[in-house]
Amino acid sequence: MYEKEIVAYMLKECGGLHSYYVSRIAALLDIEYLKEKGKKLTEFDYKKMQYGFYSNKIPETIKSLDVEKVEGENGKYMKLKNENIKIELPEEIKGKINDILDEICELSDDEINRLVVESPYYEKL
Repeated sequence: MYEKEIVAYMLKECGGLHSYYVSRIAALLDIEYLKEKGKKLTEFDYKKMQYGFYSNKIPETIKSLDVEKVEGENGKYMKLKNENIKIELPEEIKGKINDILDEICELSDDEINRLVVESPYYEKL
């Protein structure tokens, strides 16, 4: 599928992200596809808990990319070493990711997490 390209696109668009945000954005993307198409877009695994979730596949996907750990104001995050790479991803998916980024840009970590875990589609992830 598009997992590697989706993560690379997120990292490129945001100039880098912590894996926490990558997982929440990916989950929100899968929720959008569940709403619209009745199935997830990605094959990411979501281990659901009461107050959040974890995915083994997202860190593996990040590690498969050419990234570097960068120290920022809010801790360490992952950044693409070459931000000029061409990412082959359908415009529809890019648009959905951009819509999600616009929606969450002003939200706190807890609010972003709540968007996922309080969604009626959370259990279907």
